[in-house]
Amino acid sequence: MFMNANLFEPGKTKPERNFIQLAVKQNQRFDGRRSNECRDVELTFGADWGTVAVSLGETKVLTNVTCDLGAPTTSRPNEGKLLLNVNLGGVAFLDEVQSTHEPRSLTLNSLLERTFRSSRCVDLESLCVAAEQHVWCIRVDINVLNHDGNLYDASTIATLAALMHFRRPDVTFADDELHIYTEKEREFIPLLFLHYPVSVTYCIYKSSNQPIVDPTLLEENGADSVIVLSFNSYQELCTLNAGGTAPTNVRTIMQCARNAATRAKSLVDFIRKALSLDEERRLQGGRFIQGLAALIGDTQPKLSFRKLMGHQKQDQQVRTSEKMDVDTKCIDKPEIEEEDPPKKEIDAPVDSSSWLPQDEDLQELPTPSEASISKAGKAKQNRSKNKANKKQLAKKQNHSDSEEEAKQVI
Repeated sequence: MFMNANLFEPGKTKPERNFIQLAVKQNQRFDGRRSNECRDVELTFGADWGTVAVSLGETKVLTNVTCDLGAPTTSRPNEGKLLLNVNLGGVAFLDEVQSTHEPRSLTLNSLLERTFRSSRCVDLESLCVAAEQHVWCIRVDINVLNHDGNLYDASTIATLAALMHFRRPDVTFADDELHIYTEKEREFIPLLFLHYPVSVTYCIYKSSNQPIVDPTLLEENGADSVIVLSFNSYQELCTLNAGGTAPTNVRTIMQCARNAATRAKSLVDFIRKALSLDEERRLQGGRFIQGLAALIGDTQPKLSFRKLMGHQKQDQQVRTSEKMDVDTKCIDKPEIEEEDPPKKEIDAPVDSSSWLPQDEDLQELPTPSEASISKAGKAKQNRSKNKANKKQLAKKQNHSDSEEEAKQVI
């Protein structure tokens, strides 16, 4: 899967792209997942506040949050700052000149800024110590350790978990003097949130109408279009980033949005449960090994999404997506039925007693054979009478027209 430096990135060559398009056309994925099935998410909390490692399959991201006092901006003097920085230096298959992952890091950084800064998920006014003088500057460093596709989702999950796990020290400002308390003097204060955004990534191919969620590196590089949707726990859309050459209609975008909303809500619930377990462990005096090796290795306990949340929510997502697939098939069926020639239906016997004339003298009902003969004779008589009446009406009309014309001429 992973290659050395100065070589092609997986999924960029034409044979690989054709192979991926063929596999997607047959509704098959390389890791055996369904098109609407996501990989397992694992969280590992470090000893320091705001240190979180996230693994989404083989994609691994390490996030660290730090804070410092600084001066506010002139446009917003009573609000703190939130800074985001992405580092892709740990990816092995990218070249040494960094010409490959510079645009990738820029797009990832801009997406994270729109998801967390532009949507104002953190209450920045609570970070103000003294208006126009001192505010807290929160810095989030996102280090990509291994890249196997879907960096957007892994980075947003890691950033949100790190910000929710972070604690800042308490501070007082009196007589133009700042005093920062240690953790022994006063407990650290968590950040205040207005909402909790999480992104979900979909890939769209020209060979298939079914979008693929949580793509791997091969599937992401071979995709024709990529859609990134960010939803919060209230199922409100925060950001939408779509680009590519594959045509996308409203139906597919709405399908991705509905599934992404449920996925984001379940991920936020998972992060909250993981944080509560980490707090219980800290209160019980659990042992925390510091360092990067502890987060990546097996020394620290990893909190799995499938173990904590169970398979109920994933089954619900599968059912909702299957229902939407059935709806799309039902919508597409009438077009096929219109092209087919209409089938001839066999005429069922009709009860003619309500609209055929009946003789008052007859009390007994006729047999079926007699009824059919009498109906045929009556039908012939009615047809002859109708023809005679039509001829008479035509003669009268012609006669009247000729008389009117003669009168006008005279």
